[in-house]
Amino acid sequence: MIEIKHLRLVRALAEHGSLSAAARALGYSQPAVTQQLQRLEALLETPLITRTTRGVHLTGAGDVLLKHATSVLSTMSLAQAEVEAVAGLRSGRVRVAAFPSAAATLIPPAFAAMTREHPGILFTLLEALPDQALQILRNGDCDIALVYRYTNGPDATEPAPTPADEVTTGLLEENVHVALPASHPAAIRRTVRLDELRDDHWIAGCPSCRGNLVKLCSHAGFDPNIAFDTDDYVALQGLVAAGLGVALVPDLMLAAVRPDPGLVLKRISTAPMRTIRAVSSASLLRVPGVAQTVDALGVVARDLDLVHVA
Repeated sequence: MIEIKHLRLVRALAEHGSLSAAARALGYSQPAVTQQLQRLEALLETPLITRTTRGVHLTGAGDVLLKHATSVLSTMSLAQAEVEAVAGLRSGRVRVAAFPSAAATLIPPAFAAMTREHPGILFTLLEALPDQALQILRNGDCDIALVYRYTNGPDATEPAPTPADEVTTGLLEENVHVALPASHPAAIRRTVRLDELRDDHWIAGCPSCRGNLVKLCSHAGFDPNIAFDTDDYVALQGLVAAGLGVALVPDLMLAAVRPDPGLVLKRISTAPMRTIRAVSSASLLRVPGVAQTVDALGVVARDLDLVHVA
């Protein structure tokens, strides 16, 4: 098989016109260069140079190899420069998949901080629910997946088996509250039991959030009467404020869109919580841009201004 060292040898012979000059340019002894040339000619079963009193010249086969050597060595040099730029945080692309409220709260300041410090790095953002984001990561189509998992209460979920190379970084624990119209009888209470809301209409969010709502209500002894489904948390708050139902809202949703004045937020007696995590892989985290983006997300999560619920 033709190797990079063979291409460098052919280029040096063409540029310097003698075995001794090519050897000096490559940092080898002349016998070593001669042996390397002989092995290459044996591999290709054709001579690559002709010797004259004025040095060496490439044969037709040598010219063909030189043409490809010029292209390949140029590409290799460019590849090395680009890899060094990525390693030095001077360029590169970091791809993140995140669920909507994380995309609205954690991502913008993290990307902004990284861009200020390393303006050569580019970012792409895919909006995806946790299961979808993990699949995107495992398919190789993103570098970081932002996901959540319920970690306590009746809707707690066990962590699913993960590939051996996968690395999880905890970013934030958030509370899940119930949003009520200001006129709701339970709006004056400090905490609310879900079974007190069995006769209310419910507004459900994304499929994952709807599943957790159903699970929580089932544990409280009833099936929720879901009157509206919406992935838009602005619309969800508006529907609650208009008196059309009640809903579960996590901290990040409230950080993304401050509560509508027509609704009140109350703690739930079962106190459900979600853990927000950044998932990547050990190999991806060896890329400086990916590792530093995870760190930037952690800083944003620690400094996030969450709504205080009395």
